[in-house]
Amino acid sequence: MIINKIVNTEASTFIGMNGGMIESPDGKRIVYAKKKDMKQKEGMEIWICNTDLTNHRHVYTVECLNHNGPSATFIDNSTVVFRDMSGEVSAFIIMDVDSLKIKHKIYAKESHRAENRIYPFSVSESFLDKNPDYPMINTSGIYTLDTRNDKIKMIMSGDELTEMVKSHGLTPVQDTVSVSHVQLNPSATSIMMRIGVKDCPVFGALGCVDIDTGVSHMIADKPVHQLWYDDNTYMATRQFENNGHIEMHSSYIARFSKDGEELEVLGGIGNHIDGNHDRTLFAGDRCYPGYSPDIYIYEKGNKKAIHEIAIPNLQDVVWKWHVHPNPSFSNDGTRLYFNMPVSENKTEASFIELI
Repeated sequence: MIINKIVNTEASTFIGMNGGMIESPDGKRIVYAKKKDMKQKEGMEIWICNTDLTNHRHVYTVECLNHNGPSATFIDNSTVVFRDMSGEVSAFIIMDVDSLKIKHKIYAKESHRAENRIYPFSVSESFLDKNPDYPMINTSGIYTLDTRNDKIKMIMSGDELTEMVKSHGLTPVQDTVSVSHVQLNPSATSIMMRIGVKDCPVFGALGCVDIDTGVSHMIADKPVHQLWYDDNTYMATRQFENNGHIEMHSSYIARFSKDGEELEVLGGIGNHIDGNHDRTLFAGDRCYPGYSPDIYIYEKGNKKAIHEIAIPNLQDVVWKWHVHPNPSFSNDGTRLYFNMPVSENKTEASFIELI
């Protein structure tokens, strides 16, 4: 398969988190990031181009490390969101890339992507005095920003989150309210989050709240790099720990209920994963220490890959500088985007065509 670079440049380029919306909903544009020196925090540039790889435009510059790049993703055809780590705590910025107008800058933990133009985020104690322009962000917890009307809604407070953990028989820790990987389901009726708890020191717990009813769900020692499969189930990688090491060869991609029941196998070895819109193809990277982080593409239900993308075995880039492949399908499923480390000093945002 031919590996295509989003742009030819001497700088390093990045896509965001696995499962992000790298292409605009209409499939006409791509958001990616560029940095001259990937070993520095400074100089992470946000760029937009057409999906035919023309009309590359630099729209903003942030400070950001390499893990998930700046988590840049489209919200609608002209609006993107990305992380900025300059200053004491990180923020996310929502920008109109046509007018270059910043619509929001909120100090909080960003999420994978918006659903129905609603963007979820989480707020821990360290963010509380950083948002004077948003007085409604006045307690730790999980929030949503509806970009259609700019309304911010608290979904669950930190105290409620702690009580939810206890109600499922798990033990909160000091940073339990500092959740990550907050994601809305496709209809934006349920929200999930990774939660740190004492009982699950390796994989953590996966919580979920049905927004209208408040009914909660919890998976202890959760599968990893979870995404919504549909409105009611997850897709994620099942991993196993053996003598302090997480095994690569026994990992596989599967579908799970909100309460952790494994419903079906979706693919074989993986770590960071994604599925196409029709949920017929799944991709996972072999991002495990000591291995080249090759990407495998699976037909649903088959642990044997139908395609393999070889990634150079550059352990320092992958683990010291935190460049993970993060495979992500385009909205129409015709492309698979990923990060491709090519030397100890460079990585390239890349894709393959699946048609």
